[in-house]
Amino acid sequence: MEPDRFRESRQAINRLCENMNGFIEESDVDASRQCWEKAKEQLDILIPQADDEIQERSVKNLGLKIKYLLSLIDKIKVKKGSAAGIEKKQAAPVEWDEDRIKKFSPAYLKKVSGNMGNDSKACVCFDTTGKGVRPSYEVRFENMATISFSGSNHKLREKPLSGDAHKISRPFSAMAIDSALKAK
Repeated sequence: MEPDRFRESRQAINRLCENMNGFIEESDVDASRQCWEKAKEQLDILIPQADDEIQERSVKNLGLKIKYLLSLIDKIKVKKGSAAGIEKKQAAPVEWDEDRIKKFSPAYLKKVSGNMGNDSKACVCFDTTGKGVRPSYEVRFENMATISFSGSNHKLREKPLSGDAHKISRPFSAMAIDSALKAK
């Protein structure tokens, strides 16, 4: 192949490799794979056109470079669902009412009631995210103090529950929790 045309083709493949490297650094699997396919396609066209030893060595080096970039693409951690075109399903928020609270285990309800203390005006709000088995909760006391607890171990949480109103249930009184406990 004419040296100038060969050099132009080689440089075009190198530019694709540089673009591919940028996509790899951004962890963009789809774009880097598309770029790899274009580079591989152009290299496959260029290989049979290499006439002398220098061009053959250059084509061989480009092949190694493209192979190495493919190994980097394969190592990119894919976010669940994005590679297969499946979007992550958002779980519907849990709807809390007295009947649903009565389904909690007695042990869970006792710990919630214990964390509410002796404040008869205290209320509890449950987290609406997750499956609703052992939700984290927030106790709001009469003196306006609010404390968040983990639903799995009933220990204090460093962070309050989400500030989004749709991620926290309506408040339930201490009396509602006690009646759910007595229903067991």
